[in-house]
Amino acid sequence: MTKTPRLAAFAALAGMLAACSDGSGPSARSQVTFNLATGSVTAPALSQGNTFANASDALVLDKVQLVLRDIKFKRVNEDLCDGESESGDAHTSGMIRPTSLHEDGGEDDGDDGHADACESFNAGPFLLDVPLTPGVEKAFSVVVDTGTFDQVRFKIHKPEDDSGDPKDVAFLAAHPEFNKVSIRVEGTFNGTAFVFTTDLDAEQRLALATPLVVAESMQNVDVTIKVDVSGWFSDGAGGLVDPATANAGGENANLVKDNIRDSFHAFRDDNRDGEDDDQEHGAHD
Repeated sequence: MTKTPRLAAFAALAGMLAACSDGSGPSARSQVTFNLATGSVTAPALSQGNTFANASDALVLDKVQLVLRDIKFKRVNEDLCDGESESGDAHTSGMIRPTSLHEDGGEDDGDDGHADACESFNAGPFLLDVPLTPGVEKAFSVVVDTGTFDQVRFKIHKPEDDSGDPKDVAFLAAHPEFNKVSIRVEGTFNGTAFVFTTDLDAEQRLALATPLVVAESMQNVDVTIKVDVSGWFSDGAGGLVDPATANAGGENANLVKDNIRDSFHAFRDDNRDGEDDDQEHGAHD
C-alpha cells in the first residue's frame, strides 16, 4: 500500500473510532493525534539522515515499518486498566509497575463518556512507516474523554493468519509479508542488502514526564511517539551488529528485540516539531 492510501486508511480509522461513542456520555471530548518521529529524546533526530557508521561498519536504513494496535491512555492515580492483573511482562518506560495486557476483543471505549481507568482503543492492526528524516509525520487520531493521563500504551503486534482474529485476517490480505511479523526493515550493511524481520509481540507502556491533560476546551492534542532506530542494531558497546544476524534464530535476535523495546518514547508535541513541549517551555522559562 502506498503512503497516500495508507494515510487515507488512518483517516478512516479515526472516523470509526470517533463513531464508537454510545451517545450516553458527555459531549465534551478532544481529539488526540499521534505523530511518529525518529531520533533520541536526548539528541537531535537523525542529523546524518538514515546512515549510521563507526570505524568498521556502515548501516543504512531504507525502510522501517511496524504494526501497532490497541492504544490506551492510563489515568493518573490508577495502577491497572480495566480487566488487567498485577502480573505480566509488559515493557514499561518509566517508573510504573508493569501489569499484563488484557485482550478481551471488546469494542473501543475511549470516547464512551465514562471515566475508565484507561481510555482504550482496541483498534488495528495497522501498518506505520517510521520516518527516517528529521521532523514528524501524522499517523492516526483518536477521540478521548476528558481527563489527565500519565501513560500511553500500545501493542507492537504480530498478525497471524491462524490466530482466528478477523482483524488479522483482513490486515494480512493486504500485507501478506507481515504474517507473524511485527517489524520489517530494509537496508544495507557494509554495502550488502538485508531484510530484517521480527516476531516481537509486546505491549509498550510509555510514561509521560508531564501528565497529558485533555480538557473540554481543547479541540486537538498532539502526542509524538519517537522511535530511536539508531539503537536497534547496536551491540551496546559502541559497535553495530549485522541485521542479518538478528532475524529469527540468529545470534543477535534477542539483543535487537531488547533494543527495540527500549527505543520508544512519547510526549506532548502540539507544535509537531518532534520535541517535548514541556521541556521546550521549561528551557524558555
